Formats: sequence, C-alpha cells, structure tokens
Amino acid sequence: MFKTRIALLSVFASSALFVPLMSQSAQAGVRIGGSSLRANGQVAQNYEYTGPCPVYLKFGWGVIASSPMAMTYTFSRSDGGHSSTAQTVDLSQPNRSMPIYDEWHLGANRPQFANYRGWVQINIMSPNPVSQKIPFTIHCQ
Repeated sequence: MFKTRIALLSVFASSALFVPLMSQSAQAGVRIGGSSLRANGQVAQNYEYTGPCPVYLKFGWGVIASSPMAMTYTFSRSDGGHSSTAQTVDLSQPNRSMPIYDEWHLGANRPQFANYRGWVQINIMSPNPVSQKIPFTIHCQ
C-alpha cells in the first residue's frame, strides 16, 4: 500500500510539472516589436512633424509571430476613423519582424492644425488580442 501511494504521488507530481510546460509551449501568438512614423517620406523623430501641410503620414509596426500563422487586424484613429474591414496577413517566418503600415493624409494650413495631436492604433484580433497606439504631433506651417 505504501509503495502504491509513492508511485501515485510520483505520477501526479510528474504530470503536474508536464502540464504547465506543455501549455507554455502551446501558447503561440504575436507581439509588437516596435513602431515608426514617416511624414512626407522622412522619419518623424519623436513622432513629431513640423512643415507644410497637408502631410502624408505613414505609421508602421513591427509584428513578430512565435510560429507561422495568420494574423487579423484593424486600425483606429483619434479622429474616430477606423478600418472598414479587418485585414489578414500570413506571418510565415517565426521570430522575425514583419512591417504593417497604415497611412493618413492630414492637415491644412488652418489654425486647428497649427499644433495637432493625434494617434493611430493597430488592433490585432487574432491569433491573440494585442494593440498599440502611435501618438503623434504635427505643426503645420
């Protein structure tokens, strides 16, 4: 009887260790590795632009998958704008950054854009929910 209890305890202990390890390795997903902003084709240092308007803004995120998978995402903006439909991209190379972009033509030589602050956000819906905002400032001259 004593040997049976030890054997059962050993089996229970080893299976308890195996389950968390198995579930950790089974957790595949995506993460955002970084972001960027270009204004009229030039890198916007500190996510800030000063110059003539309207300005062509290109927002970028580096998305990294833990294994090959499809990712579905949308964009939303501080002015209430958003993607009309979700987009899907295949992330075929694990642990390598893949750029995802959104574009916005913004501003005019009007007082409301003299010092305009806003943001664009990527909303990853699958395989796991992740989002990240890029806040920015434009100074139209």
